[in-house]
Amino acid sequence: MYQAWTMGIKLPGISDGQADRILSRVLQMGLIIQIVIIVIGVLVCFFGLKLVRVLSVFAGLTIGSGIGAAAAFGLGFSGTMIPVTILICTIVTAVLCGGIRRLGVFFVVLLQTFGVVWTFLLPSIRNLTQVFIVAGIGAAAGLLIAIAAVIKPEPVVVVVTGISGGLMAGNAAAALIGIAGNLWAGYGISAAAALIGIWIQFMMQSRKIGKNERVYAERMKGQVSRESEVEKARKILEEDEEEDDDSRKKSKAVREGDDEEEEDDDITIISEEL
Repeated sequence: MYQAWTMGIKLPGISDGQADRILSRVLQMGLIIQIVIIVIGVLVCFFGLKLVRVLSVFAGLTIGSGIGAAAAFGLGFSGTMIPVTILICTIVTAVLCGGIRRLGVFFVVLLQTFGVVWTFLLPSIRNLTQVFIVAGIGAAAGLLIAIAAVIKPEPVVVVVTGISGGLMAGNAAAALIGIAGNLWAGYGISAAAALIGIWIQFMMQSRKIGKNERVYAERMKGQVSRESEVEKARKILEEDEEEDDDSRKKSKAVREGDDEEEEDDDITIISEEL
C-alpha cells in the first residue's frame, strides 16, 4: 500500500484521505510491533535463564497446540472435536512444561534453536524444497542442543537465549531505524546484543552460585559450631560424672577406713577384758 500511495495509484473505493489514514495506522502498528519485539528480545537475551519458567510455559503452549492439531487431523476428528483436542493438548503440555523444569528447558531450547537456524538460513531460501531442508536442519540442530540442555541446563539456556534474544532485538532494531535491508548491519547489532546478554546472564548466574555457596558455608559453620558446643557439653558432663565417681570412691574408702578402725577398737577392748 505504501508503494501504491507513493506512486499515486488510487485504490478502488478508497479516497486519498482514507488511504493516508490507513497508511498511518499501518505504520503505527508496525512501529508498535517492532518496539514490542525489541523489548521481548532484550528480556530473553538478558534474563533468559531467570525467565526459563515463563518461556517453558510459552513453549508448552506452542508445542501443545502443534501436537493437538496433528492429533486432531491425524485421528480424523471434525467439528468441535478439533479445537477441543487442540485446547486440551495445549493446556496439558503447558502445565507439564511449567511444572517439570527439564522438560520445559528441552522445549525452550528446541524452539529457540530452530528459530535461530531459521533466521540465519531464511535469506537463502529460493523454493519450497529449500524450505523443508531448512526446517529439517533447524529441527535436527534444535533436538541435539535440547538434549544437551537437559544434561547441562544453565550454560546451554544462557547461550541459546542470548543468541535468540539478540537476533530478535537486533533485527527489530535494524528494521526500526530503517536498515532492515542490510543483513550484515542487523547481524552486527544482534551479535553485540547477544554477547552482552550472554555475559550478563553468566555474571548473574555466578553471583547466584556464590551467594548459595556463602549460605551453605554459613549453614555448615553454624552446624559445626553447634556440634562443637554439644561436644563441649558432653565433655563437661563426662568430667562431672568422673568427679562424682571419684568422690563416691573416696567417700567409700573413708567409710571402709572408719569401719576397720571400729573393728580394731572392738578387738582391743575384747582382748583387754580377756
